[in-house]
Amino acid sequence: MKTKNLIMIMVVLVVALVTISPVSAEDVTTYPITTYPSISTYPVTTIPTSDTPIVSNPIGGEQGYYAISSSPSGAMASVDGTNVGLTPTTATVYVTGPPGHTITVTKEGYQTWSKYYSTNPPAGGTVSVSAQLVPIPVTLPATPPPGGEKGYYSIQSSPSGSSVTFDNRYVGTTPVTVDVSTTGTPGHTIVVSASGYQTWSQQVAGNPAAGQTIPINAILTPVQQFGNIYVSSSPSGATAVLDNGQDSLITPGTFYNAAPGWHNVQVSMPGYQVYSNSNVQVTSGGTTNVYASLVPVVQTGSLSISSIPVGAGLYVDNIYKGETNQIVGGLAAGTHTVQLKMAGYQTFTNTYGVNAGQTTYATVTLVPLQNPSTGDLLVTSSPSGATVYLNGNYQGVTSSAGPLDITDLTAATYTVVLKKSGYQDYTTSVKIVAGQTAQVAATLQASGTPPSGTASAEIFSTPSGADVYINNIYKGVTPLNFQNVPIDSTQTYTVMIKMEGYTPYTTSGKVSPGQSIQINAALSPIATPVPTQPLNIVSVISALGICGVASFLFMRKKE
Repeated sequence: MKTKNLIMIMVVLVVALVTISPVSAEDVTTYPITTYPSISTYPVTTIPTSDTPIVSNPIGGEQGYYAISSSPSGAMASVDGTNVGLTPTTATVYVTGPPGHTITVTKEGYQTWSKYYSTNPPAGGTVSVSAQLVPIPVTLPATPPPGGEKGYYSIQSSPSGSSVTFDNRYVGTTPVTVDVSTTGTPGHTIVVSASGYQTWSQQVAGNPAAGQTIPINAILTPVQQFGNIYVSSSPSGATAVLDNGQDSLITPGTFYNAAPGWHNVQVSMPGYQVYSNSNVQVTSGGTTNVYASLVPVVQTGSLSISSIPVGAGLYVDNIYKGETNQIVGGLAAGTHTVQLKMAGYQTFTNTYGVNAGQTTYATVTLVPLQNPSTGDLLVTSSPSGATVYLNGNYQGVTSSAGPLDITDLTAATYTVVLKKSGYQDYTTSVKIVAGQTAQVAATLQASGTPPSGTASAEIFSTPSGADVYINNIYKGVTPLNFQNVPIDSTQTYTVMIKMEGYTPYTTSGKVSPGQSIQINAALSPIATPVPTQPLNIVSVISALGICGVASFLFMRKKE
């Protein structure tokens, strides 16, 4: 049985082998093979300096471009982590691809630059990408180290990226750290410069101690184009003073090379009310016209202004008169506007009447600020008499009597500049915070090269508002500040301060080039004589009658 089954199985296998015939090549159907571009192969947009592959997914056929440049050039650019060549270069993306790309620019010796763009360029459009690379701070030796221990100067500037030379040796751009030997030659010269800014220079004495780092912060002043101020008056021949003493002239005349910003022009003439304008705006290359129509003064009086607390800045008719408590004389009869300004207090404004030959008295209690939205600034200088500018705008002059109060400042960072003849300009930045009072205390450095044949003078009087004459030539009213006044060192100068109702004050002396003079004149009131009354005939007869009665009684007593 088993043998029979085995035979049957063999028969079936033989039949199957016979049925299967070989397949010839002609019986095979050949299908064409279509080759598709690899998903990582994209069209490339190139410029002559580099190859820049496409970097986004090909969802749609329209393309946009990123034109990538850098300063300095030759930096490696990448888009979403894919290098696209050295700058300047162009990267291509599909506008319908996933939006949002991160562009990174790297170069040895510079900080990595990176920026995220949330959308794709428009079809056929180009988005310009400019990377300003910042150098990585480097440490360079400044002096040969005779000893092994070192100290350091950490030099920063505003703006950063400025060129630095240390003892006439270029050491890089800010921020930069320079090491010196603690036992090397003491004293160093640091110079910081940048295009469009005035060169900054500072002498530093000695050397840092071992391991010590001395910070140096250079705030560069932009180079400004200047404008002019043309001043005329009626009548002409008046004295015009710019920014309380930066310059002066006789009208009509022109103040040349005034810095762009707001300035004060004061025009005065004996027998006339003082004209003052603090809203004189100068633009680069332009000329601003100021016309002063002076009002005659026939009769004058005075204002005596006191404040609680004392030391508030006093302005009468927008003219600074010093600090309270203060008497202001030489005012025309009529009404005058008084302002008191003091850091931390509300500005006080009121009008007062002045009568001819009389003094009007006023005492003001200042009100502290509550939840203020602005801040204040107090400025002092050594020496005093420096003109103060805030963001290029004239603010006033520092005084030996107390700080210059600059009030109601919007919270921000300001650039403060102080100028005084014979001294280097002092520049700093100060942050104003609402409800707080910031302070700037400037120690001015002598320039070493005072203007040839000039001097400076500060002239005050009590009361203020007195006329000032130098060698019988009218110069203005107190308080008065002069900068760069031409002088003759061989000549004797006589200063006379006059006010109606007061004894004139006079002082004389010689002045040296570069000298800074301060005069404080306390004027003495002229004693008013008691008027004599003419004899009245009735009084004479009455007196004679009384004498007659007295004689009669006296004679009777004797009898």
